[in-house]
Amino acid sequence: MEKAYRLEKVEEILAEMEELAEVPDDIMESEEDYQIVISGWRVNIPELGLDLHEGMFCYYDEQEKAYLPDFAVTVVKEEGHEEWIYYEQDGFVITLANYLHGKMKLEHLEQLFCFICMPDSILPGGK
Repeated sequence: MEKAYRLEKVEEILAEMEELAEVPDDIMESEEDYQIVISGWRVNIPELGLDLHEGMFCYYDEQEKAYLPDFAVTVVKEEGHEEWIYYEQDGFVITLANYLHGKMKLEHLEQLFCFICMPDSILPGGK
């Protein structure tokens, strides 16, 4: 059974979830000099029809010959879509507020219900 969380609390809950380490990350965008990697899990906000992912902006280091983490980002996607529509270097609530351009008060955003969604292959009885 899925459990609903308030958006203002879900990042704290995610930080304590050990099973997230088992979920492989996805490459959202990759160029020669940078790569954005996002979580394979998502936080769904049904009222807005949006999904949020934690991500990491990585730069390509010539000396190391590898992409190295630079800063964390939050990525916004439309529910059920693979393409990202917005990302920025901030937490869930602030990123969402900035994406919505003031269409919803911060206090209301914090109180929205959301769900932590894992890939089927990670869930008990998954593929």
